[in-house]
Amino acid sequence: MPDETKKSSSEVKVSDRRSFTQTGEKRTPDQPKAEPVRTHVPPDVGGGAPRAEKGEEAAGIDFDSFVRYLAQVAMHQLTGARDPATGEVIVSLEEARQTIEILGMLKQKTKGNLSPQETKSLDDLLYHLKLEFSRRAATTRR
Repeated sequence: MPDETKKSSSEVKVSDRRSFTQTGEKRTPDQPKAEPVRTHVPPDVGGGAPRAEKGEEAAGIDFDSFVRYLAQVAMHQLTGARDPATGEVIVSLEEARQTIEILGMLKQKTKGNLSPQETKSLDDLLYHLKLEFSRRAATTRR
């Protein structure tokens, strides 16, 4: 067997051998074939955030966004979700309580390491979530 060598290139040639064009017409041998060329993108070895396209900023998540996400999850748990099978709205007060406790734990563990804006945002979210939780928990007890 002859030993074939592969040439190392960042381009991959793709040949279109379909019998019909993209518009559905029969392809004839006389028609030029469109041969798109794909460039090889090496995999991200770093394992970090996905790379942004040229001209785009990489969208990362900061502490404030993370806290707001957890608060949104807690509100969703407090307000409930409709069960697709029964159509009944299911409220998860216990899960909401746990999510609020996680936010409280984050507040305690990050004390002194947050910016004033992050501290105020976390305090405000916790206040409103605890207020809403106590209001909804009192309603279910009646």
